[in-house]
Amino acid sequence: MQFFTRLLALVPLAMAPVMAGQKDMINSQVRLAYVGDAAMRVSWNTFHKLGKPTVHYGLAPNNLCYQASSHESITYNTSLTYNNHVTIRDLKPDTQYYYLPSHLLHDNATTPPYSFRTSRSAGDMTSYSAAVIIDMGTMGPKGLTTSAGQTVSPNNILKPGEQNTVQSLEKALDTFDFMLHREFF
Repeated sequence: MQFFTRLLALVPLAMAPVMAGQKDMINSQVRLAYVGDAAMRVSWNTFHKLGKPTVHYGLAPNNLCYQASSHESITYNTSLTYNNHVTIRDLKPDTQYYYLPSHLLHDNATTPPYSFRTSRSAGDMTSYSAAVIIDMGTMGPKGLTTSAGQTVSPNNILKPGEQNTVQSLEKALDTFDFMLHREFF
């Protein structure tokens, strides 16, 4: 598999809560993966199986004039959600695209449509910078916040004025070309 020199800044997507079944919380878990320099795989979760997962996309946020679909909507016996996967093909290298998966569960933390930039062409030697996050844990009421329940160590509570990882990365968004996020289960 070819190593790509540019991944994605996924900060806005990482902010969506990920606890299924929790009242007032969603579980869309939008994620992206490169498929060469001319394609992108979009994945997201829904609470119901989709017959034809579809992603609307385009070169402007107010003009999602193209769409790609698949029949990949799968789940596991232990899962509360279905994983939907669509590959968008015939994209231009190193180009900004806007997209919106169908049947996406909306939240109050992000504003669709989302965006990605395709990888640079193979052999492009332009330098780049990266941010790396490893297992951010749970965010929001069940995670790293300024207050927590009795079972949470005081060392895991943010002090007034401190920022969590996502907030810090949002402020530095223009200082890196992509973010690699590795989650441990």
